[in-house]
Amino acid sequence: MVTDRELELTEVLMGAFTGAEVDQFRDECRHALEELFRVKGSGGQPAAPPESGLAVGLMAALEESVRAARAHQGG
Repeated sequence: MVTDRELELTEVLMGAFTGAEVDQFRDECRHALEELFRVKGSGGQPAAPPESGLAVGLMAALEESVRAARAHQGG
């Protein structure tokens, strides 16, 4: 079942993309999976995924935010 809030958010997103050129968007996940299937299907080994510091950076930002909030609360 779809909630009223979900419908509202969908309308907002659809409004934001109205007039957008669909060709300008690229599904990176789909592209990566297609490449993986192509390589594995031909008997090859897929390349190792690139290192991403995003998760580490987000965790560090979260930890800093918690420290600041605790300091602000006096604890």
